[in-house]
Amino acid sequence: MNIDLNAYKTFYLVAKYKSFTKASQELFISQPAVTQTIKKLEDQLNIELFNRSTNGKITLTAAGKVVYYYAEKIFNLALANKIVLEQAREASFEVINIGVPTHIGAFYLANYLKKFNDKYPNIKFNIINKRSDEMIIMLKKRELDVVIDTNMDDYRDDLISTIKILDLNSCFVCSKKYKNIASKEKIELNELMMYPLILPGETTSNRKIIDYKFKEKGIILKPLIEANSSSISRQLIIEGIGIGWMIKEFVQEDIDKHILYELNVDFEQVLTPVSVAYNKKFNHDIIKKFIDIFKQDND
Repeated sequence: MNIDLNAYKTFYLVAKYKSFTKASQELFISQPAVTQTIKKLEDQLNIELFNRSTNGKITLTAAGKVVYYYAEKIFNLALANKIVLEQAREASFEVINIGVPTHIGAFYLANYLKKFNDKYPNIKFNIINKRSDEMIIMLKKRELDVVIDTNMDDYRDDLISTIKILDLNSCFVCSKKYKNIASKEKIELNELMMYPLILPGETTSNRKIIDYKFKEKGIILKPLIEANSSSISRQLIIEGIGIGWMIKEFVQEDIDKHILYELNVDFEQVLTPVSVAYNKKFNHDIIKKFIDIFKQDND
């Protein structure tokens, strides 16, 4: 005899809820389909499984109670098997390789890694810090699982998908050496150009944004120092080597402690979008769950 596990599942739910309607709702099929499945099962077993009263109530027959006992075991075994397989798939994925620049990872990523680690303590993290274009190439080669960086929409294509997670604010900051200019209520852009500037590297998204904004004003930026590392830029600014353009969240603590000073430049607020990028064609369940922790905070 061929055993139709779906038929036993349908029978189990009808018996559990004492209702053909509730069983159909849980199974996402029509009530007539449930009724037909039960009828086929009764014909196959050559027994009646339910007593049907004139008021529409159903109860298990003596034979039905025996079948229900075993159907419940089959259903619970199938459920346990599904859970075991899900956990096995998660366990087989040991490391999430994350590409993220320092100026984002330093203040933003740690909280989300902790949230994920609390739920999935067996998953390890490998964090890579490279240029955006290099990390995208690694993502396409499946050397990285996700990339968290600014302006990821520029890299969207048939293989790469992105989800925006936040906007970052940028600002000009300086050390005590330039406190005189920092104390001004408003600093004109031409006046700012008289000072040595420390800017992100030309290929970085944050630099491209500020270059574009200054070109709109007819100004070409000529920095004293270009650095792809926010940590290096921060230290150079603290040492008084020049005035720097930084992600505000990255230096907010320095501003609060008066280690650095934010300049009131006559310049509109610049918001930089940050997104999670992932490979559409290789998106393991555990990666989807990792991405979900960012989505949940931004829905």
